This record gives sequence, structure tokens and C-alpha cells, in this order.
Amino acid sequence: MKMNDVTQLRADERELNALLVRFCRGVDRSDEELLRSCYHPDAIDDHGTFKGSGWEFAAFLVAAPRDRPITQHALSNVTLEVRGDVAFGESYVQLRTTDESGEPMLGFGRYIDRFERRDGAWKIAYRRVTLEGIAGATGYKPSDFVQATRDRTDPSYER
Repeated sequence: MKMNDVTQLRADERELNALLVRFCRGVDRSDEELLRSCYHPDAIDDHGTFKGSGWEFAAFLVAAPRDRPITQHALSNVTLEVRGDVAFGESYVQLRTTDESGEPMLGFGRYIDRFERRDGAWKIAYRRVTLEGIAGATGYKPSDFVQATRDRTDPSYER
């Protein structure tokens, strides 16, 4: 790989990581504008009980009651595969929150993404979310989400 190619790859990876963090911040702050900035207008999000466009997901999320508990989405193990103006990502995510009584709740899963660079900007084109574990009464069920496997049939291998 040529030095210019390596430099561009590192720049793309930094921009994609920043996009992932911006998405989590948008969810945790219930910021529709910030969330919409993460998706292309025609993006699709399969987010468990919600399936639709990314922009519809942003509106759906902020329409939830404002008295719900604070949430924290934490990313780890981000894997990115950049192929020109298309990239594939797998990001482990952990949701931390509390129920109405203050009891801690924890969920963990992955964002499985197809990103596209259009007009010079990376955004989510297609997102699928797995929910691989949950502790506490969150109301979410892993069966509502894309199903994970521990082999090469896992959706993270699909291109």
C-alpha cells in the first residue's frame, strides 16, 4: 500500500470512528439533528423493534417520553473495512441506564454498518443492530433484533 493510500485510509477510519461516537452522543442526548447528521437521507436502520429509515429512527427516538432515564452508549472493538467510498463496520456497543426506581440496567450488542462516502462525507447507509445480552427490565428482547451467531454466518460477514 502506498503512503498516500495509508494516509487516506487512516483519515477515513478517524472520520468513521467520529461518526460512530457522534451517533451515540445523539442517542444519549436525544438530539434529532445530530442523529440525522449520521445517516444518508435514504439510509435504512434495523434497530430491533424499529425498522425504517435512519431519519425516521432519529424522529422515533426523540419522540420517546422525555422523563425516561439517562442513557449511556459506550463503543468498543470497532472494526472497519474501507473499500474506496464504501466501508463496512462492526462496533460493539454497551447500553447503560436505570429503570424508574434507579436500578441499573445493562444491554450489549453490536452495530453492523455499511457506510458510504457521498459528496465527501461518510454517513451510515445501512445499519443492523444485534442485542446479545440484557440485564434488568429494559423492555427489549434479543429476539426483536438481528440474530448474532458465533461463526461466519454472523451478519457482520455480509457485504
